[in-house]
Amino acid sequence: MIDKESVLAAITAPMQRYIQKMTRSLSDWQPLEDAAELLLQGKDMPDEQLHPDFKPLVKMMRLIRDLSREAAWDWANPLVQQTFKEVAEGEIFRMFSETAVDILMSIMQQVNIKTVVEAGTGPGKVTAQLCKEMLCRKLDNVSLIISDKVPAISQTASALRTAFPSLSITDFVWDVRQEAEQKLYESLKPPVLVFERFCLPYAGHSAIDNLSRLADILLLIDDLSLTGKKASFDLLYEKIGTQFLIFEKAKHHLEQFFSLIHVCDREVVKTINSPVVTFTLAIK
Repeated sequence: MIDKESVLAAITAPMQRYIQKMTRSLSDWQPLEDAAELLLQGKDMPDEQLHPDFKPLVKMMRLIRDLSREAAWDWANPLVQQTFKEVAEGEIFRMFSETAVDILMSIMQQVNIKTVVEAGTGPGKVTAQLCKEMLCRKLDNVSLIISDKVPAISQTASALRTAFPSLSITDFVWDVRQEAEQKLYESLKPPVLVFERFCLPYAGHSAIDNLSRLADILLLIDDLSLTGKKASFDLLYEKIGTQFLIFEKAKHHLEQFFSLIHVCDREVVKTINSPVVTFTLAIK
């Protein structure tokens, strides 16, 4: 049985650091919505009126608007890849990544976690940060399982095993829209900590069930709407096939598996006037 109160206590410090970063850098997210609304109207907000940290996000939304007028969205387009790289390496997503690793490490130090599972590993940059911290905090006895829906996950895993030879790193091809294969289940040693980063916009709410079946503790890092009303940036991203995610729907799925669902960043939401929560924790 996991002591839920001790887990919540463990993530207090990471979330305080996140609050300080977000409120120091971004006191209000309404200008981002205003910029998205202008884009939908076929207009543009001048860059000089944007907070520097918002510029990569607005650039990406502008690209979505312009390219989706002409043809189907293509992630292989060099311009798309370059713009997405700027978003991923921008200050906002860097804060998300740092906070994710901070939360995970705090939980792993508080609870005797035996297995960590990452869904949607991608190129493995956040995974590498996690591995570094695991070594620094002498958590090399924890098994790390990484996964993605594309076969290139094996190359990512190989690079990570070369960089961190003392860690146990296993990889699986796993599309989280489907239940994990039996072999992945057999690789788990409880307690199991599962986390995902921005998989759900393409996988949908139902993927939460597949993640939850593996986890004793689950960390969702995804923007979940608190209002249930689509904002302008939601309407823009729908043009490339993303799904609108609602916190209450996600909570309904989580409640089928977990006894505690906790919004980690509720204080940030209130402070910066955000319509979404980004860090949601669930514990069995």
